[in-house]
Amino acid sequence: MSRNAQPRVDDLFAKAYTDGYAHHGDLGLGVEEFAAHLLAIVEKYVGKGAAAAAALGFVDNLHIGDLYLAAACAKHGGAAWNRFMALYQKYLNDTALSFSRSVDAAHDLASGVLVDMFLPDRSGRSRIASYHGRSSLATWLRVIVCNRAINERENKYNTLERIESIPELPETAAVRNMEAVVRAARYEEMIKESLKIACRRLTDRERLLLLLRYDEELQVSQIARLLGVNPSTVTRQLDRVQSKLRDNVVSTLASRFNLQEAAIQECLADLLDNPSHSILVIIKEC
Repeated sequence: MSRNAQPRVDDLFAKAYTDGYAHHGDLGLGVEEFAAHLLAIVEKYVGKGAAAAAALGFVDNLHIGDLYLAAACAKHGGAAWNRFMALYQKYLNDTALSFSRSVDAAHDLASGVLVDMFLPDRSGRSRIASYHGRSSLATWLRVIVCNRAINERENKYNTLERIESIPELPETAAVRNMEAVVRAARYEEMIKESLKIACRRLTDRERLLLLLRYDEELQVSQIARLLGVNPSTVTRQLDRVQSKLRDNVVSTLASRFNLQEAAIQECLADLLDNPSHSILVIIKEC
């Protein structure tokens, strides 16, 4: 950033501090501290040598009031955390409840997120300092709750003992089961590789939608509230993601493994019938 541009940037930082102060009041954060915090964020995302216009445009798009509050909380100021709790404690509890099967579990989830926000990371800073104002603080917290819920669910799943014995199938289903076993053995590696490629082609949001719907087992209405969109939008997006996955799997089976239509249909049938093909596991690995 050039020296000539510095006064304009400093004026913008001062105005940002004034706006944050007007919104939240005195939280024990000085204007110089907030300006230094803003400058570090600008340099991280725009670059140290960026033009003044780029820096000014970037700051204009930040959620300054939320950033002011988070920066004050990062100092472990009592007034800042009191303000944070007044604004977001109920929101965190409500968000956690949408991911939990009981009120107690939701309380534990929300409490865990709050503790994480307060405790220092490896650099010694409070983890809330990693909020950079590019989305609203509410959206950022919602993602934190979502990720923590997914991690806790995955950890619980990994601790469960697998069932070692399976009841024998009725004799009438024996032939059909044998055909499925042969089919699975023939195409297993091709299907797994095609699924991995298809999942890697999904965006982060598309993967999140699938995890929320089929791993967390949230209703469409719950996902809509979580992401701040209409339920119909979630339904359309899920349909598109599922079609995208199928099309990419079919494309890979045809182009990479040179399978014909009949063989591809057998692979798709095995995908539906064979529980060893877990799209959710692959998505988490991605």
